[in-house]
Amino acid sequence: MTVETSWIVNGRPLRVANGEIGSRDDEDALIQRNGYVRLTAAPGVTEVKWAVFAPNWASIFYAMNWLPRFPPPYRLRYFIVGWCDEHYDDIKSACERLDEIVAKSDIHITKRTFVKEVDPGKAAVPELLRDALLDHSVGPEFAVDCVFDSSVGRFCVERVGSRSAIAQIWGLSPSSYPCQSGHTYDQMVSMAYAKVLRTGLPHYDHVMASMLTPEKVPLWVPYQRVVLPHRFPDGRKGVSVVSQLTKVDIKLL
Repeated sequence: MTVETSWIVNGRPLRVANGEIGSRDDEDALIQRNGYVRLTAAPGVTEVKWAVFAPNWASIFYAMNWLPRFPPPYRLRYFIVGWCDEHYDDIKSACERLDEIVAKSDIHITKRTFVKEVDPGKAAVPELLRDALLDHSVGPEFAVDCVFDSSVGRFCVERVGSRSAIAQIWGLSPSSYPCQSGHTYDQMVSMAYAKVLRTGLPHYDHVMASMLTPEKVPLWVPYQRVVLPHRFPDGRKGVSVVSQLTKVDIKLL
């Protein structure tokens, strides 16, 4: 199967020659500023891409009517503060979710980070995280170690594991955006660290955060995590965080 890309503007399909739109930045500008909707059928996935606040309702409804022509699974990729991806295995679920997002497109999101504590007994916990909860430990290659700096009352990233969720997107540098201290994302996700340090017990939750990728693309990153107490070889106290990029029980809209 070849890749088939269609553009919808003002509720009608637009004929676009190959390469006419330009770069990814050009595409994103048309989607966010001009209300273009892109429908792409590729091997393994059919994608609808649009911006929630753009003038594109007629085009979204056209895409919903057109979507059953293309095979599942379906990816909904929409921009609201950052790019968000949702995946559906059947046309009914994909179209119902499209309709739901359009109905909520007057809701403005001001937060960039959402954290939700979830009962692991009632959630689909990835095997890596379930093992960490049961064993109270994890292989260092999967973990991000954070030390507590008592002089400033803040946790700082000391080491990024080579197979950690952060490494998959930002690499091993402890100075990448999700590793930096002091901004809102850090304040939100590190609230659990103090609890783990105080109780000595693992903590499990879901996180959805809008962050810039190394290519400067704003992206909503959904992940589940387990926070474990950790003592460094020199006696300092901190936490080890093991995360997995996966579905979370958090909806932006």
